[in-house]
Amino acid sequence: MIRGGAIGIQLTDPARRTVPEHDSDYDGAWKQALRDHLPQFVEKYFPAMHEAIDWTSPLDWLDKEVSQVLGQPHRRNREVDVLVRVRLRSGGQQWILVHLEIQTSYEEGFALRLSRYSSGLFWVFGERVVTLVVLADLREGWLPREDVFQVADFESRLKFPVCKLIARLETDWRDDNSLPVQLARAQIEALRTAGDPEGRYRAKWRLVRRLFELGYNADQIRELFRLIDWMMHLRDDLSERFEQDLTALEESLKMPYVTSVERIAEARGEARGEARGETKGGTNVLLKQLRKLCGPLPERVEDRVRKLSMERLEALGEAVLGFRSLQDLKAWLDSHEKPAEG
Repeated sequence: MIRGGAIGIQLTDPARRTVPEHDSDYDGAWKQALRDHLPQFVEKYFPAMHEAIDWTSPLDWLDKEVSQVLGQPHRRNREVDVLVRVRLRSGGQQWILVHLEIQTSYEEGFALRLSRYSSGLFWVFGERVVTLVVLADLREGWLPREDVFQVADFESRLKFPVCKLIARLETDWRDDNSLPVQLARAQIEALRTAGDPEGRYRAKWRLVRRLFELGYNADQIRELFRLIDWMMHLRDDLSERFEQDLTALEESLKMPYVTSVERIAEARGEARGEARGETKGGTNVLLKQLRKLCGPLPERVEDRVRKLSMERLEALGEAVLGFRSLQDLKAWLDSHEKPAEG
């Protein structure tokens, strides 16, 4: 019986070693998808855990708290850390840690590091930790499942369920077109085409065109398109070709579902330009985009944005297109602002 704990999802990506940081925003796409559809992802990747949770109870997100535990000083935190408190079907309290870290391929001591995270969270929050691991790497045969330490008759063991995306996509997910599986496909294709711009274009086009063929409605296609677009950034010339081809496809199918693609590209360019100090008008350009996506901004929220460092403004510029509400912006600020000095 689970009495209390945290669930950590670990995402591993072997291509990040050679792919520029701006190439694709894997962590942003995964975090947004999990925040919007956590029950679907847990059900698809870890069905036994899904059955143990009462999804009718409100989710209590604790992003800021987990960042303070797992964040490393003097280094930009590129990890996606999501902590959410849920209630078990049995009526007890369960802390779930969904921890997506964009990891570079094989890691020596991977399971040991998970044990350290588990111990650290238990020490800070006083809750048992349940860890779930999603491996999105391309390395065959790498399937860490436990960390074991044993001396004489003493034994410490952390055993965690693992979902290896590439293996599932090649077996029981072949004909599965749910959102969690579509995102898994986008991640694997992004890794396979890293360093191959034309291959990346073809893979992205296959995924997006398939959305129209599967009969998704407009809202579903727009959401999946945004996540795939995050996962699979294209070179500028290929991005322009993609937008032209997508417009032509929509016109031929009489399905103008992603009609905002040009506006999205423009907004992304403005936000990134502002973050790098390339757009005249400074932070005001980024605030303008935030108002478009999140609605009117309270004065205190605008002040928080203006006080961000250039590094964090750049990160906000990358994340802005995933925001749907003012609450999304506040959650991002809570997890990325520099802690106040005492």
